[in-house]
Amino acid sequence: MKLLLPLGLLALTTQFASAASINFIGRTDLASAAAFDLTEIGTTDWAYWDSAVTTSPGVSGTATNEMDGGFGIGSISVSGIGSYLRGTSGFAINTEFSFSNGSGVESGTEAGVTGLFSEELATAGEGVQLDITLAEAGQEYVINIWTGGFATQFATVVGSMNGAESYTSGNTGGSGFGGAYGDSASPREPYLYTFNVIADNPNEVFNFSIATAGTQSSSSHVLIAAASIAAVPEPGTYALLAGFCMLGFVMMRRRSYR
Repeated sequence: MKLLLPLGLLALTTQFASAASINFIGRTDLASAAAFDLTEIGTTDWAYWDSAVTTSPGVSGTATNEMDGGFGIGSISVSGIGSYLRGTSGFAINTEFSFSNGSGVESGTEAGVTGLFSEELATAGEGVQLDITLAEAGQEYVINIWTGGFATQFATVVGSMNGAESYTSGNTGGSGFGGAYGDSASPREPYLYTFNVIADNPNEVFNFSIATAGTQSSSSHVLIAAASIAAVPEPGTYALLAGFCMLGFVMMRRRSYR
């Protein structure tokens, strides 16, 4: 007698058996004033950074606002030789972020944010990084990170996590003048990076870093502006799916013995 398993059960088994992985979905070169609902996108956690502080000692890297009760998104830190993080006067990117479950400000819309970047300007290899903690092993998460660039020919992005093969973009241009990642105009060129990530241990950390590369001009830098994380599907959905699959399996067995 052939044993036929429901496709849903096979898919579920594959998901549970998955090893740690980082799947780069893509980079979106955002249009001016592109709008995003962080509450809708970041069902596990979301955050954005907005600061007018430009001088030493800089800012801490903690989010300006984040999801109330969310878990996962950490603080931005310098990646390179810079000694502190800074923002800028006025928004750096004009990407629009709306939300309705914030912990600092409960609801509202930001027409643009400064993001945070290293105080070490006009230096190749200088940038920022962000840690995102994945609460559950075997759970797929979609991670979105909004960035920007100013007066830098290229940027290099790395996504890494213990047990998974890292993603490295290499030196990449963008939507700036002449194909630069960021030209010398304001607001900065905005980008959205999207990853699907699965950890093989609870509370594993996914690290995202971005750095300048290639020819640098006065005040050149890259920044992180916002981030979101969402479990796909939510953990309870797996249990429900497993129940349906097992029910189908039992019914198939019962029919086969009649």
